[in-house]
Amino acid sequence: MEAPPRWTLRRERALYWLVDAALAEPLAALGWPDREAVEHALRAAAANGRTATAILALPGRSLRIHLRPVRHGGLLAPVWRGAIWGVARPVAELRANARLHAAGAPVPQPVLVAAHRARGPLWSAVLGTVHVEGARDGLAWLTARPARSELLRGARAAGAAIRRFHDAGGSHADLQIKNLLLLAPGGETEVLVIDLDRARADRPPSPARRMRELMRLVRALHKRGVAEQVGARGCAAALSAYCAGDRALRRALLAHLPRERCRLARHAWLYR
Repeated sequence: MEAPPRWTLRRERALYWLVDAALAEPLAALGWPDREAVEHALRAAAANGRTATAILALPGRSLRIHLRPVRHGGLLAPVWRGAIWGVARPVAELRANARLHAAGAPVPQPVLVAAHRARGPLWSAVLGTVHVEGARDGLAWLTARPARSELLRGARAAGAAIRRFHDAGGSHADLQIKNLLLLAPGGETEVLVIDLDRARADRPPSPARRMRELMRLVRALHKRGVAEQVGARGCAAALSAYCAGDRALRRALLAHLPRERCRLARHAWLYR
């Protein structure tokens, strides 16, 4: 697979290194992509517990890199011991992130994939994006109990951001509250969509797919116990901002609401 323009690709038997060419030199000054440097980042991420991320400062640069280990989740996660099968998954995520960022979607700026062969066909990998200073994920933002006016402003910003993400051709595999980043530069709330593992970046999704992702976000609010805090007004504000006066889109979305409400009811029973 050839590296896209502006990216530097280095592929060896036990190393995969895909990096923004503009940042290759300051990363090299820190030892990247050598195994020791990458494993140090993985250990730093593991020390952060459930957040499983680390922040890397670059010499001579004001920006910092947000590093996330690429791992398998679920019940079999201990079996994999932090490894993944091949490098296709993180590379696909980086490329989807890059396409969406170039298309103007509200996603972090992608920086790198670094992977080293762990054993046999198994690799340890980390994915990097530009760290968004001062941002909080949606759950942390809600846990801070924002004022009602601020909450509605955040709900509208989230709806508008997800609409831009979809219109840019993005489809998210796990659109949930922790995969939204909120920040308020100059008093205006902005939202970024993050964690694009298994995301697609091709054509704008259908209304059915859009509504499925929006309602997945609603289900996440219930699962995390913050649905009542957002309330009907918050959900309505997000949907109105998403539709942005497009009545045809709103009707197309609402046509799929009964099925999604049934799915929400099933999940709510499981949450209990």
